[in-house]
Amino acid sequence: MLGDARANAAAAVAILNRDGKGPVVLICEHASNFIPLNYERLGVSMADLQRHIAWDIGALGLSEQLSALLDAPLVFATHSRLLLDLNRDPSAPDSIVTESENIAVPGNRDLPDAERQHRADWLYRPFHAEIDALIDERLGQGLPTAVISIHSFTPVYLGVPRPWQIGVISREDRRLSDRILHALARDESLSVGDNQPYTPAQRVYHSIERHAEQRGLPGAMIEVRNDQIESRIGQMQWAGRLAHDFRVALDGFFSNAALPARRLSIDTVNH
Repeated sequence: MLGDARANAAAAVAILNRDGKGPVVLICEHASNFIPLNYERLGVSMADLQRHIAWDIGALGLSEQLSALLDAPLVFATHSRLLLDLNRDPSAPDSIVTESENIAVPGNRDLPDAERQHRADWLYRPFHAEIDALIDERLGQGLPTAVISIHSFTPVYLGVPRPWQIGVISREDRRLSDRILHALARDESLSVGDNQPYTPAQRVYHSIERHAEQRGLPGAMIEVRNDQIESRIGQMQWAGRLAHDFRVALDGFFSNAALPARRLSIDTVNH
């Protein structure tokens, strides 16, 4: 189950509202569960392809709503994370998994280096190059820019319940995440995780590190429990809530708290 020219027929990246002028660039790395036919579903059942192992359920719908409400460009992936996790450096061992929550992914076993390189060239490089180019353009236009990635997580993982409805993931630069957490805390009915259900130490922070931290831009990773956003109504409700909280978090931010951002003119992918 190796790649060939047919695998490249579908673009690896899509962008919505590219010319949006709002102060946020949205990223959705796990938007799709699509796997080209020549990969034979990587040996995974159709039922398992609908589960969280293949994509972040509801994340794209939520991101699309946020894009509209915030006038924000949205860059999203068009292929399953099982082919290559775009929120990992492609050299990381877990960028291509052979098992996910005890579900085997036979098509990823014993991959030759050439296939790993093919997937990086086909999926990773265009996706992150699109984000690089978009941010460069915005900074060149003098547009305030924060980078927020949108994800969802399963309510139960390996038998362990996850009580949080939403989590905000951040590392040393907490300028934006602390403001978002403060805005979310105004709703006492919410269970909010600070670096839950993941932490950057689990290598989940690659996109924000690359596109926000390395430029000195504010960034945060948002994780919404997928039972909250599996329906269109849930996506709309959470989009309304998060759009408001992002606005509150960013109010006055760029005039008072931002560090100088820098433009990138080269692709910094490591192989």
